Amino acid sequence: MRRYFAAYDTGNMNAVWKFLHANHVYYPPGGLESMDLEGRKRDEEFFSRAFSNIHTTVDDQIAEGDKVASRVTMMADHTGEYQNIPPTGNRVKFVFIDVSRVVSGKIVEEWAEFDMVSILQQLKPKNAPK
Repeated sequence: MRRYFAAYDTGNMNAVWKFLHANHVYYPPGGLESMDLEGRKRDEEFFSRAFSNIHTTVDDQIAEGDKVASRVTMMADHTGEYQNIPPTGNRVKFVFIDVSRVVSGKIVEEWAEFDMVSILQQLKPKNAPK
């Protein structure tokens, strides 16, 4: 799982995909509808167009059985449109919890939770009123 998160740092999404099982199911924050592998790839490609210069740090990690829970901090530059917000160039901090079920070294199921309000607040232009 640490190598999976570090793969985002490469900027090469193919490096990320190699960790996902062909039957991968992603459960996004807020109980939104789950995504299969192709939906997940589309979602991550959208993210990678909006953010660059990614650096991830695994702050905590606990594994039991076939599940791994990780608390991760990701820093990235907002260099493309995200949630209808034009690029600001701001350095953005994403702190999230990821729980993954891993089978034979591949992530079969993945649940993620993060604070979208905090992320959107960081996307205000640097000169915007507070």
